[in-house]
Amino acid sequence: MFLRFFRSCFPKQYIMIGIIGILLWSRAFFEPPAMPAPDGPVPLYKLIYLLLHGLPHAACIIGFILTLLSAFLLNRLLTQNEVILKNSSLSALVFIALMSYFPFLLTLHQLSIATLILLMILERLYKSYSKSESPELTYVAGFLIGIASFFYLPFILFFFFLLISFIIFRNIDWHEWVGSFIGLATPYIFLSVYYFWFDKWMIKAYEYQHFFMISFDPAPFREPAFLILSGIVLVLLIFGLVTGLSRLSEKTIEIRKKTILLIWLIPVMILSIFFSASLLKYHLLISFITLSGLLSMYLLKIRNTFWQELIFVGILVILLLNNLLSGLL
Repeated sequence: MFLRFFRSCFPKQYIMIGIIGILLWSRAFFEPPAMPAPDGPVPLYKLIYLLLHGLPHAACIIGFILTLLSAFLLNRLLTQNEVILKNSSLSALVFIALMSYFPFLLTLHQLSIATLILLMILERLYKSYSKSESPELTYVAGFLIGIASFFYLPFILFFFFLLISFIIFRNIDWHEWVGSFIGLATPYIFLSVYYFWFDKWMIKAYEYQHFFMISFDPAPFREPAFLILSGIVLVLLIFGLVTGLSRLSEKTIEIRKKTILLIWLIPVMILSIFFSASLLKYHLLISFITLSGLLSMYLLKIRNTFWQELIFVGILVILLLNNLLSGLL
């Protein structure tokens, strides 16, 4: 009954998703976690951090709004492109639950911003499928990757995701490759001029060079609660990938290619994880876009959802209790 309610896509479903999100974030609204400190050369996030790290309640509210917007954007993206069945709000529900799965996530952070931008990129790539030439879309996609890397530097490696989309959707066209690279380079050209003007170019160049040294901190996975919940997410991800790959043959060529592109987010996420430094525990959130789509695809296909509903509601209760009681017991 619970999951069946979200098989439809009406205002009441979105209101309910908002209420569930508020419940999961309820303690954070009163006792907000600290924003993660900037790690590496991330000029736009540093600016936001300077403005909001002393206002944790405001940061928490903004983080929640961005997460909710990302959930609704993802749902619209997947339903309009028929990656999942139309007129469903289930992917938004799954996404908001995953993005709220541990207390330290319940604020504004680099990945909540980067994830929203990634959905905007994915939306443009899906639009480009039906166009033989789409230089404006590929340029904007490259530009958005550059902007996102100003909030979270490892995101620059998602330029490979952009190139993969060209290979999946059509024959290789050098115009798109060059256009997307120009889009990626454009923000950095302006940034370089700014640093050069204020005599900071050499210092910042060293910081960017340091980024390419493999660095990630596995410390969060030594925490039992985080390890258990991450294990649950990993199991769901593996199950979703197996289910999604096994059902590709049921789809049209267009939907098949769009689903494959969605799955390619996982390998690129794994590639960039080695440069996440202290933000490893946030970096995994990128995979939730794919995981939300694949789990929704599975749940919308089955008719008798009793056990699936029981498991899903159980996970929601666990997440709620963990977010409410973490650090109190």
